Amino acid sequence: MLYSWGVRQALGVLTLLVHCGVCGQAQAQEPLPTFEVATVRASGPTSPPISIQRLPGGRLVTSNTPLPMLIQWAYQLDEGRLFGVPKGLDAIRFDVVAKAPEEEPAAGRMALMMRALLADRFKLVVHHETREVTAYTLVADPGGAKVRSSSPGEPADPNPFRMSEPGSLTGRRVTADMLATVLSNQLGRPVRNTTGFPGNFDFALRWAPDTATTTIAQDRPSLFTAIREQLGFRLVLQKMDLDVIVIDHVERTATDN
Repeated sequence: MLYSWGVRQALGVLTLLVHCGVCGQAQAQEPLPTFEVATVRASGPTSPPISIQRLPGGRLVTSNTPLPMLIQWAYQLDEGRLFGVPKGLDAIRFDVVAKAPEEEPAAGRMALMMRALLADRFKLVVHHETREVTAYTLVADPGGAKVRSSSPGEPADPNPFRMSEPGSLTGRRVTADMLATVLSNQLGRPVRNTTGFPGNFDFALRWAPDTATTTIAQDRPSLFTAIREQLGFRLVLQKMDLDVIVIDHVERTATDN
């Protein structure tokens, strides 16, 4: 189920949830790295629209960010894999400004720093479980993939996904795993990549979103049809056992900066 803050329309989440890469279980057992400096403030009327942005110089800036969204980003969770969210927690939003010790942190490192920040400022305690959930599998369509392989040697984009409007998504130098995470945000369920598509690719995807006007809805296909016709992939709904995160404890206000 999607939270009320409308993650499907939050471009910052589309960008950041997939940017840092998957943090492995082995990493989680090591002492967590920490930000060099970080401020956490409750969002107010003057806070910018909801976003999470990784900026040059090892900086991370979020605005109007619901606490469950920060937890999802810290643990690299797609939709439907965070459980035990206290009632009303999704309505509590924060602005975070943080800087890593490194100018260019390695993939996944800033997510680990956010875990440490949440444990320190919000006393967050979680545990892993394996649960059976209803999820999608992203598979290759019999007709073959239609995405464009990225040019060799092209530098990685720190913000590889762009959504210029609801129902219009582009990606540069992304992987099928990254695409699966973004589609999870759109569908409100976990999406597991089993396409077998190697390497990085570019794509453009246009579909009729839930909030579309009648004109747009008539001119564009559903998301499922668009994925098949424009990308050469398909989504298959099924039950599967997945690793999930369960919140044991979290404070609703942050400790002093």
